[in-house]
Amino acid sequence: MFEEVVLKTSPFSVFRQFLWLGCTSFGGPVAHIGIFRRQFVEKEQRLSDSDYASLVAVCQIIPGPASSQVGMGLGYRFAGWTGAFAAWLGFTLPSAVLMLCAALWILYGGVASDSAWVITAMKLVAVGIVTQAVIGMWKQLCTDRETKIVALIAVVAFYSMPTAIMQVGLILAALIGGYMRLGQGSPDTVENIMARQWNLSGPLLGIGLWGIGIVFAVTLSDSSIWSAVFAGHYTSGALVFGGGHVVLPLLEAEFVPPLEISTFLAGYGFAQAMPGPLFTIASYLGAVTVPESPIIAALIGVIAIFLPGAILLAVALSFGSVLEKWKDRFIYVNAVVVGLLFAVLINPVFTEAVYSEATTALAILSLFICIALKRSPLELVIVMMGAAYICHLLEWI
Repeated sequence: MFEEVVLKTSPFSVFRQFLWLGCTSFGGPVAHIGIFRRQFVEKEQRLSDSDYASLVAVCQIIPGPASSQVGMGLGYRFAGWTGAFAAWLGFTLPSAVLMLCAALWILYGGVASDSAWVITAMKLVAVGIVTQAVIGMWKQLCTDRETKIVALIAVVAFYSMPTAIMQVGLILAALIGGYMRLGQGSPDTVENIMARQWNLSGPLLGIGLWGIGIVFAVTLSDSSIWSAVFAGHYTSGALVFGGGHVVLPLLEAEFVPPLEISTFLAGYGFAQAMPGPLFTIASYLGAVTVPESPIIAALIGVIAIFLPGAILLAVALSFGSVLEKWKDRFIYVNAVVVGLLFAVLINPVFTEAVYSEATTALAILSLFICIALKRSPLELVIVMMGAAYICHLLEWI
């Protein structure tokens, strides 16, 4: 289904269209997937609903930034692999540049005492956004007693030991548990897939490169600051399922310390105000981690966090819709992801953002806007910035 390019378009045309989408697509990965569908299925009718649904399903069961992978998959459909790169570049560039600007603002005096209220506002934005994400994911992904128990175990485990090793261990255990739960009788087991008359050299090479990247990231992460920037982002991008807010606990475990938690949460808050993929927080984290060369570090961070997902997407496209039948095997992984995000919501999101009567009131306002009113992240940012500034003028924060 995905092996062939169905419509030939110039890569520049793909870049131009996704650049516009990158400037106007607010609301996170779910909203992005809806925007892509409205643009390419309903308006332009470049592919059918069933083809688009199949592409989305495949992108949701492989690690990486789901909405960006859907965009790359569409670019591939329209203009081959150069189109996939053009779609990624166009969709990513606007928010990556804006997040770099936010990092430079932080590095060059943005956290001075007279503007610290901005950081407080961004941390309170994170309170509402992450809480909304946890509630929504809990309802969608933890639908029975087993998955709820798995999610709660992940909460306790990661809250007790918030390390990258714990995250990897929980995800691996969930993968094994999901495979055992489904049993060996599926018509699309690994053995059956390998037995088909496919050219597996490309997919095996891709999986090998993905694995080598993880080994490199684990073994060389402490050798230099540059290795740490690459390794932290690559590992996070390689292990996150579903993208979006789910990447928050992985990045927090990789970069806090050396970064202060307030700096990290401020970047997450800034990301809510940006269009395009949330994964461009890598631009911010890279820049503030290496202040001596922020632009180069931002570039390395962005490339590293998207690279593993792009590699796995290439592998998935070669297998096509077969991977859709593996979706049930990831049921416990999804539950673990909910638990990881829940643990981060408790600490550090709530503990860092809520520390006084004024910030408690602002946190309640953030929750009300997100959960009760269901307003967009951009609207939340605008309201919280205004409210935090008023509290600053009154010397409440």
